[in-house]
Amino acid sequence: MSRIRSAVFAAVLGGVVAACSSDSTGNGLPNVVGAWTITKFEFTSIANPATKTDLKAAGGTGTITFNSNSTWAVAFTLPGQGVFNSNGTYTETAATLTITVTSDTPPEIITFDMVVSGSTLSLTGGTADFDFGTGDVPAHLTIIATK
Repeated sequence: MSRIRSAVFAAVLGGVVAACSSDSTGNGLPNVVGAWTITKFEFTSIANPATKTDLKAAGGTGTITFNSNSTWAVAFTLPGQGVFNSNGTYTETAATLTITVTSDTPPEIITFDMVVSGSTLSLTGGTADFDFGTGDVPAHLTIIATK
């Protein structure tokens, strides 16, 4: 369950809404600061790409918040399992977002390809372990969120 908690960070995937209406921060970096509502939280098995689980489609709800001090927090609720909270730090480039899940021991680092388009944040290509029902296996993580 700690891997779900890590991935649910994850973010992406909250608390502070400090985002501008622009896609950019003015320094050439996408503007990720603010609270984002998770609309897709999908794990895809690396060994068997036909095996997928979208926690949002399974009834999950959550918010990921990125703060201007390079910290993030996520709260994600899964039906019948309660709320998972996770947090940590992040760094970004024009095309990637790297999160460190400091609420895990040891901390986990996940790097995503990132696109911010209008009010949509797309994080793809992150790798995390996920239990599809037979134990933890490496999986790609895709998170889509909106403001």
